[in-house]
Amino acid sequence: MIPILDNNCNVPMSTHLVSIVGHLAFFLTALSFALKDIVALRILAIISSCGAIIYNYFHPMGSPDWLPLSWCLVFALINIWRVYQMYAEQSKVSLSDIELEMLDTSFSNFNRVEFAKLIRSGQWETADINTTLTAQNEVPNKLYFIQNGTVAVIRDSKEIARTSDGTFIGEMSFISNGNASATTITRTQTQLITWDRLSLERLLSRNPTLSILLKHSISVDLTKKIKDQP
Repeated sequence: MIPILDNNCNVPMSTHLVSIVGHLAFFLTALSFALKDIVALRILAIISSCGAIIYNYFHPMGSPDWLPLSWCLVFALINIWRVYQMYAEQSKVSLSDIELEMLDTSFSNFNRVEFAKLIRSGQWETADINTTLTAQNEVPNKLYFIQNGTVAVIRDSKEIARTSDGTFIGEMSFISNGNASATTITRTQTQLITWDRLSLERLLSRNPTLSILLKHSISVDLTKKIKDQP
C-alpha cells in the first residue's frame, strides 16, 4: 500500500498523525502533574499512557518500540486498578444529608473517603447558649467546626465579631500551635463537630493528604473571615 504524502514534504501523513499522538500523550502527562485531584490525575495518566502506547506501536521509525510500549501498558493498568479501588471505596462511604451538604460547601476539596475519615475522627456536640469554646491567651484543646449556630468572638472583653454556620473555631491556634487570639462564646444553641487536638494531629501525621486538604479548608475559611471584617 502506497502511503499518502503531505504536499509540503516527503513524510507520510500517518507519521504526522503518530507524532501528534505522541506529543499529545506527553502533554497530558505534564498536565496531570498540575492536578490536585488524585482521581483526575490518574484518569489523565491513563489517557496519556494509551496515547503513548499508540505512538510506540505505530512508531515513526517504522516498527513498534516494545520497551516503552510495555511499560506504558503497565502504568495504564496500575492507574486503572487504583481508580477502580478509589471509586469502590467511595461507593462504600455512607454520609448523612448534613455531612453531604458540608462536603459540597465547606469541604468541597475533599473526596468522600478522606472527608469520612475526618468526620469520623471527630464527634458531634450541641453546645448550649453562652458556652465558652476557646479562651483568649490559652491553648485550645479542641478544633471546632460550626454546623449550625452563632458564636461571638471576644477580644480583651470586647465583642469584635460573630461567626456562624460553616466556619472553624480555634483554627489559628491549631495551625500555629499557639494560644487563642480571642475568646469564643456561643450566642445560640450551636451544633458543632469537635476534634481533640492531639488525636487530630496524630491522624494528620499518618495521612499527609488529609492534612493538606484540612489546611486548605482552614485557609479558605480564614480568608473569608478576613474579607468579612468591617
